[in-house]
Formats: sequence, structure tokens, C-alpha cells
Amino acid sequence: MLTQEKQQTKQKSFFETEKPQKPFIFPKISILIGFLLLLGIGFAIYAVFPEPKSQEDELTDLITRIESGEDLPNGEWKDYCHLMAVLRDSISPQCVCVLDGINWDNPPRSPERLPEVWELIVDERDQGNRFRFKHKTYTRIVIGFDATDSKGDERPHWHRENPNKKKGQEYLDQDCNPVRSKSNPSHIYVRIRK
Repeated sequence: MLTQEKQQTKQKSFFETEKPQKPFIFPKISILIGFLLLLGIGFAIYAVFPEPKSQEDELTDLITRIESGEDLPNGEWKDYCHLMAVLRDSISPQCVCVLDGINWDNPPRSPERLPEVWELIVDERDQGNRFRFKHKTYTRIVIGFDATDSKGDERPHWHRENPNKKKGQEYLDQDCNPVRSKSNPSHIYVRIRK
């Protein structure tokens, strides 16, 4: 019986003995290879894609294209207007139409319906039914709302101030053309539903 136990112990100890561990190097090498691979991809992307243009260079390119007679798509026209307003502090009548964010074919029925980019200008000359607003981003863009016409009849309408005011071109009509103050086209009427 004793010899059987010794044999079982020998068998157990033979199977239970651990082989000496070799150092496990694989994760260290794979991390190094992964890092070098990412570094290589980064350099390849940097080499393939050009450095982004500065805003001034982008504006210069857009001006050149406009002066050559090219028609810009809407997105690029908006970029041009934004860059002119920010970098040159210049807003043309065409840019007012692009940047103000209002559909002047069907203007808001009241000042409460203006987009959030407009803020009220407090002016002593304005009375209870007349309000003026400026664009929060492009402060040279100003619009006004009158609830009544010159005769005092209720007829809500808007006025768009021309940022490049000259005598006879104080306002813009609904198509962004400069027009005279108090002219019919300077009044952009609200469509009233009955």
C-alpha cells in the first residue's frame, strides 16, 4: 500500500511540476510595431493632405474667383460673405441677403418669430409698435419692424437697413437691391392670413 502511494505521489508530482517560464516578449514587440505603424500613417496623411489655408488666403482666392466672373455655389458665397464681414468689416447688399437668415419672400409676422441671432436695439425714437434689431454676429446688419403704416393703419412690415448707406440707398428691398428711404420697395410687408 505504501508503494502505491509513493507511485501516485510521483505521478502527481511529475504532472504537477511546472515548466520554467520563458520571458513573454510578444506584447512589447506588438506595441512597438503598432506605434511605428501609427506614426507612419500619420506622416503619410501629413504628406498627402496640404496644409489648410488661412482665412485671409481663402478670402483672397474667393475674391479672385468672383472678379473673374465665376458664379460661386451658395456655400462658398456664404463663406465669402462671412470672411468679408469678419476680416474686412465689409458687408455688401448681396451678403446681407446671405447672412441675415430670413426668407424675405415670406418674412416673419412678428418680431417674436425672428431667429435667435437677432437682438433688440433699444432706441428712444422707437415707439410701442416699432422695433429695431441687429444681427448678433454681423452687427452692421440691422432690420426694423413696424406694426402700422405711415397712415396709422395696422399693416406689419419690415425695413432692411443698407449697411453701405448712401443718399437714395438707405434701405434694401426684399431682393437685396438698394432703395430709397420711404419708398414702396423699402417696405417688406408681412403676408397676413385671413
